[in-house]
Amino acid sequence: MIKLPKDVNKVIKVLEAAGFETYAVGGCVRDALLGMSPRDWDVATEAKIDQVIEVLPEAKVLNEKFGVARIKSEDGNIDIATFRIEGAYSDHRRPDEVEFITSIEEDLRRRDFTVNAIADNPDKVIVDPFGGREDLKARLIKTVGNPSERFEEDPLRMLRAIRLAAELGFDLHKSVYDGILEKKHLIEGLSKERIRNEFEKIIISKNTGKGLRMLAGTGIMQYIVGAEHSEKMSKREIENFNLVADNIDKIMPIIDRRLGLFYTVFDEARGIKALKYLEYSGAMEQKLTDAATLLSKLYFLSNKYDFKRFLIKYGMDRYDYLNGLAKAQRIVYDHDEVKILARAHILEDIRKFKEPIFIEDLAIDGNDLIEEGIAEGEKIGKILLMLIDIVHMKPNLNTRSEMLRYARQFSKSRLAASFRKVKWIK
Repeated sequence: MIKLPKDVNKVIKVLEAAGFETYAVGGCVRDALLGMSPRDWDVATEAKIDQVIEVLPEAKVLNEKFGVARIKSEDGNIDIATFRIEGAYSDHRRPDEVEFITSIEEDLRRRDFTVNAIADNPDKVIVDPFGGREDLKARLIKTVGNPSERFEEDPLRMLRAIRLAAELGFDLHKSVYDGILEKKHLIEGLSKERIRNEFEKIIISKNTGKGLRMLAGTGIMQYIVGAEHSEKMSKREIENFNLVADNIDKIMPIIDRRLGLFYTVFDEARGIKALKYLEYSGAMEQKLTDAATLLSKLYFLSNKYDFKRFLIKYGMDRYDYLNGLAKAQRIVYDHDEVKILARAHILEDIRKFKEPIFIEDLAIDGNDLIEEGIAEGEKIGKILLMLIDIVHMKPNLNTRSEMLRYARQFSKSRLAASFRKVKWIK
């Protein structure tokens, strides 16, 4: 028996008092048995959805077909579902039909893994018909029933098995491993979104290295990066992958940083193709593309001018992401930190003396160019870019008078504009 939060205990007791057998079930029970603190709780009950709402009017219907309601509480979301059995999964995702029942044992039979098929009521003995507690002790992921059949119902369960193993530090039971080998081809029919969501959970788990090795060992990696990239890795890419798998758990579980580390396992062109496979959002794809194409450029930023030019071209946010990734890469690959420290010193020096970096830092703006009759339209932007190039080299020139003088010069003379850099490199 586990200690249930106050609000969860109240929900169970209210439904029980109304005559409906009720239990805490699933992952929350599993986590509580492992000494973890679940964020949300699942409750299974004999009560039908209308009876749940009648007894607990604060509950809101989430899914009438599957008999699910939700209560928001200080203990997190409490989802209340009617005991049910499920029909066939013709779409390999959801059951075509459900039948509401009165048996908690039969309700547990429909669940995916034994460690998720445990039910607890504070006034009754734990219901564990499939040996979930023994599997928790053995640190094994096993399915409820035949693995091949459960994976046939919903192929995403194969990824969930690996995700659960990565989160808990468990191993796959041999039957589960064999079932994945037999049925992994069904993953090809899943949406990229569903695959991506599970992979993202694996990449920020407590045992990501274990998860990555399981994805590779079972052959599921081809549905993460594409068969071309998972099956034809160069010797260097294999070495990189092994180093990442060995050390990725040493860095903070920040999703864009860990994903960046994963995709930079590949050579640049292959990494770009691999990261496009799961169709990330535009913002995430931009970060991962930066990881593949720009990370190496950081190592050549050895002076203020180059540093400022990088920042104005790519922006501070993109630099911060890449710099964080470089720090993580140093840990994973055991690189020297001298380059990272050197960049930190350069940036600190720039900020200390308030040296201009961006066009917004100039002593004048587009309105000044218009008011002084120097430029209009598209020409304004071009002149401001030339001016920022000047003050990148000579920050002390960032005064209104000097900037207007150079702006007039560049506006009148193309030759002066084209040789603005040469003049200052002495």
